Amino acid sequence: MRNRRGLNRIGILAMALLLALGAMGTAYGAWVDEIYVEGTLSTGDINAGLSCGNCWEEVNGVVIDVPDTDIDCSGGSMTLNIDVTNAQFNATPTLNPHYYCEFTVSNATGSLPIKIEDMDITGSYTGVTEAIEDLTEGTVIDPGDTATGKVHIHLTSAASAGANLTYTLAVTVERWNE
Repeated sequence: MRNRRGLNRIGILAMALLLALGAMGTAYGAWVDEIYVEGTLSTGDINAGLSCGNCWEEVNGVVIDVPDTDIDCSGGSMTLNIDVTNAQFNATPTLNPHYYCEFTVSNATGSLPIKIEDMDITGSYTGVTEAIEDLTEGTVIDPGDTATGKVHIHLTSAASAGANLTYTLAVTVERWNE
């Protein structure tokens, strides 16, 4: 019969292996802990507006009042109406009037940032060009800020001289999240 005195080498090795596996299990358990949080997440809203600014007439870069002609702007929300009454044409290019109306796109305080997705002018007349200046699609407007542009209307021929020109400006914005 053999006499057993304490643990032999195999017993010590088995005990060390058991302790090492226990330590690894504890570390792995701490590493894969998961936390569950319950609640409500809100991404917020956008609150944009479009408003009219000043309208004016220019000849050769000088602001003037063309007799019997008027340009004005009306509307709200995200659509404006721009009307030129009795549009004039002069065959001398430096005396041909240009018509302008400013508009402002605003983003309310507390809103999310917005980006101008689209600006569209509807209304097409023979011999008339229309363009949006000083503001481009893709412009980002932070909460509480505004961006200003202008609509430029210009008769390039006498085809619509004396006519009443009516345009609609529609601006579409989207939430900017970059």
